Formats: sequence, structure tokens, C-alpha cells
Amino acid sequence: MGTLPPGPRSSLPSLVRYLRDPIGCMQPLTKAYGATVTFPGKPALVMTGDPAGIKAIYTADPDTFAPLNQDLGVFIGPRSLILAGGAEHKRARKLMMPPFHGARMRAYGEQMVRLAAQRAEAFQVGQTLTMTELLQELSLDVILQVVFGVTERAAMKTLGALLLEITNGISPLLALVPALRHEFGGVGPYARFLARRRRLHAALDDLIQKGRAARPREDVLSLLLAARAEDGSPMDDEEIRDQLLLLVVAGHETTAIAMAWALYALHRPENAAALGRLRDELATLGPEPAPEELAKLSYLEAVCNETLRRYPLAPAPAPRKLLRPFELLGYDLPAGVGVVPAISVAHFREDVYPDPMRFSPERFLDRTYSPFEFLPYGGGARRCLGAAMASHEMKLVLGTLLRRHHFRLASPKPDPGAVRAANAGPRYGVKMIVG
Repeated sequence: MGTLPPGPRSSLPSLVRYLRDPIGCMQPLTKAYGATVTFPGKPALVMTGDPAGIKAIYTADPDTFAPLNQDLGVFIGPRSLILAGGAEHKRARKLMMPPFHGARMRAYGEQMVRLAAQRAEAFQVGQTLTMTELLQELSLDVILQVVFGVTERAAMKTLGALLLEITNGISPLLALVPALRHEFGGVGPYARFLARRRRLHAALDDLIQKGRAARPREDVLSLLLAARAEDGSPMDDEEIRDQLLLLVVAGHETTAIAMAWALYALHRPENAAALGRLRDELATLGPEPAPEELAKLSYLEAVCNETLRRYPLAPAPAPRKLLRPFELLGYDLPAGVGVVPAISVAHFREDVYPDPMRFSPERFLDRTYSPFEFLPYGGGARRCLGAAMASHEMKLVLGTLLRRHHFRLASPKPDPGAVRAANAGPRYGVKMIVG
């Protein structure tokens, strides 16, 4: 075969299509070129939704790749785990693993359920809720308490406002078009973002200093402060700040959006049977089930997995640059080319997921999918570090809300999705009426 797979002559139409239809944007391309597509550019980017191609990328020597977009350090910090490569990535990932070990989910789960129950207690029959906003606020509360260890309400409000300024201030165009990142004498969206970033950095630096002076706790920040590399060295303040910022940007909005999509899908008229089955499963639990009881429910987990499949948060996240030639599905890719698994292709393959646009949690009860067919959190050496926490939060929050209330969609209008920063979230916010 040739050097690069086929693809469009220009990436601009694909970018426009993504901004208009972030979930279905890859389907026209796969019909035209197949499951593996090359997008022109400097460098060219090869996306593949073929399970064999995804396996080749995820099982390759991690030192084959380097981050493709180092300029994203502007948003998530230059020392963020997602931008590290080689030995530095291995060191940082090992230091960050303990707080996200499965054994810690029990302690985190109690906080997640308590925060969700507190929110649910305030709902009133007939009230209209915008679920994306509500779940963002709830997910932010989880981050503030579980990650940062901030529990005092005034401090949560102050830091939460700074974090929301950052996540809401990353517009899709700023994230996707580096040429727009100019301060223009202190005015404009990028200048405003930098001012917000300075305020947040100052607040995080203060929190880190207070954490170093405090007694050890069970939150993620405290565990990162206590982490030591093999040579006994800790992470310095700047690195911890960048890793905390990554956890916010990567984990706050993404989890909230996924939960909003789940509520949207479950309450669509065509999915009434799935909602009924989930409610029946939730009803088997006692009045105040332990978080681990909720987390073990098989249909609840299937609902969460099917949501992540049917509504991928990004078509092809975290592309990597080849540091040496690489064979992919018979193509001899040269060094310098970008490669990335295309989640929104893999998750909509007819041969793996029959009738792929249909929301059907039963798929995940009937069979098990390989990590090269179902990859909502990426894979290989760079699989999302917070995947276990995100899945746990999604199950516990959805289960808690649905156990306490009935909801209905405020409008039958289908939601095609819209780009929010770098994620594909509901366009209309998932407005729901409390029943």
C-alpha cells in the first residue's frame, strides 16, 4: 500500500462539519474513504476506527509517540500528564495512580451520593431543570471535595467560580485554532482567558501551600502531595497545579455531559422500555443503599456504557505524533504524522454494533466488547487516569437522582449535540420537568 490512507483534500469542511454535528461528523467521511482516513495538514493526521488499527496504536511501544498538540498546555498546563512523553509520562502517571485506584472508590462514592442526594432534595414537582447546568454544578462539587479536599461552603463557592471561569472560557475556536490566541492589548476572548487563568493559578497555588502544611487527608490533592517517585522525589507545586487543572478540564464537564446525555436518552419516548427496566432494577434496592450496591447494578452500568458509546464526547481525542515510522493496516506511515483512534467511528460500526444509532443498553448485557471496539476513555498507556472515578460518579449520581424523582423531557425535539470547548454536549441543555 501507499504511505497514507485516503482522505479529503482539505480539513476545513471536516472542521465545519464537526462544529455543526460533532457526533455524526465522521459518518460521511467513512462512507467516502473507509474506517481509516487521512486529514491533510502540517502534520497530516491519520484517524482510524478499525479495531485492528486501534489495537496497533494502543499496543505499540508508547515511546513510538509524542503529544501532537503541545500548544494545549496553554489550557491545561505545560506539565500536564496528557502532554508528557516518554520517561516523564511514565514517572508522572505512576505518581498519579494511587488516588484513582479502585479501592478508593468507596470513600469517594459516599461523597458523590451525599452531594447528589442534597441536590435532589431541593427539586420540586413541576420544576424545569436544565440538566447540563445542574450536573455541571454537581460534578464541580464532587471535584472540589473529592479532588481538592475543599468542603467549607464559602471556599467551595469561591474556587468553584474560578474553575467555571476557566472551563467555560475555553471556546471551541480558541481550542481548535491556535492563530486566534493573541491578547490584542488586553482585550478579546484570549486576553480574558489569560486573566482568568492567572486568578485560578493563584488560588490553586494557595491551596497547594495549605495542603502541604495540613495533616494528610483522603482527597486527591493530599495524595498527590504525598506521592514520591522511585528516587524519593515529590512533585513540585507547578506540576501538581497542572495535574489538578487537567483533572478539572478533563473530568468536570465530560462527566456532567455524559450524565446529561444518559438522562436525555432514557427519557426519549422510543427508549421508554430501557427507562422502565432501569427503574425496576433500582427498586430492588433498599431505601438507603450503600454506594457500592448502586455501583454493582448491571443494567445501570449497561445504561452508562451505552450512553458513552452512543454519545461520544469527542470524535478522536488526544492525537499523537509518530517519532518513528509506523505500520498501520498495511500503510507505512512516516515519522511526524499524527495518528489517533476515532471513537466516533469505532462506536458506530454496523458490524460491531448493529443499528448503531439506536440506544440499546442491552448490547452491554449480551456481549463483552474489546478495548479496541469500545473505548470511551481511550486506551493503552494513555487510557484516561480518572476512568474508574468517572464511571463510578456516573452510576452513583444517575442512580441517586432516578431513585428519588421521576422526570420528563420538556420538549420532544431531538438534540443533535453541539461543541462545548472540546466536547460534544447536548445543544439544548436537556431541559427536564420534575414529575
